[in-house]
Amino acid sequence: ARVAVLQGSHPVSEDEAIQFAALQAQETHGNFDGVKAKEGTHYTDIYTFLPLEYQKARNVETRVLADFSKLSGLTPMNAKLRYVKLFRSLKTYGVSFFHVKEKVRGKNKLMSRWLGVARDSIMRMDMKTKEVLKTWPITTIRRWAASPNSFTLDFGDYSESYYSVQTTEGEAISQLIAGYIDIILKRNKAISQAGAAQPIDVAAMEQALEASRAASMRQAQQMQLGRMEQKPAPQTATVSHTASAAQTALSKGVGTTLGMIASVLPDLQKPADL
Repeated sequence: ARVAVLQGSHPVSEDEAIQFAALQAQETHGNFDGVKAKEGTHYTDIYTFLPLEYQKARNVETRVLADFSKLSGLTPMNAKLRYVKLFRSLKTYGVSFFHVKEKVRGKNKLMSRWLGVARDSIMRMDMKTKEVLKTWPITTIRRWAASPNSFTLDFGDYSESYYSVQTTEGEAISQLIAGYIDIILKRNKAISQAGAAQPIDVAAMEQALEASRAASMRQAQQMQLGRMEQKPAPQTATVSHTASAAQTALSKGVGTTLGMIASVLPDLQKPADL
């Protein structure tokens, strides 16, 4: 959790960043000492508890110290546990974010965005405010495609056009989406085969599938992936990717696949922290 916050791989708002920094200060320094704070020589590492984008924000040190002073009596261990609890309470907990660039409609320029991928949705987030601008249910994805410098999503009738971005992480995004669909389809198949009378160890199955997905992502650059059925698209040199279990289902029809996904999505839980 801490690495994701400080390195910016999991974007947080300025207010959230200040709360995280105060908790890390309590864990590191113990109870706040007002005298030492006035001396200005004791809490000089406060800035390192913040993501880089907020380290020069206006009055940020004063705000962190103010929150820090309210945590007196909290043990280092409890401060650490509260840090994790706060991270898990974020609306974007369980979402993997990728830095992408979108073309601004009507203008010949690109704008930085966060593209988030979760088990049940895809989202666009404002890079500065961290506001979620758009969310698509994962059940609306018809197909997706990655090239070395771009990534494209086709939401079928759910969207008027393709959603296409510039990114060098297209392969990782592709493998993540494929992995989530693979988990949904395999779980649905297991439930169907087991029947109501036979219990299913869902947690163990999802852990195994998550491990398999992680391994496939590490080997993504070495994999030979097939090309999906094309329709006129904004990008021409694009190669499609799907997870192995999803490929068979997709070949039988998009409508059937999305119906299978929708039937199990309400029962899915957020992934554990990595």
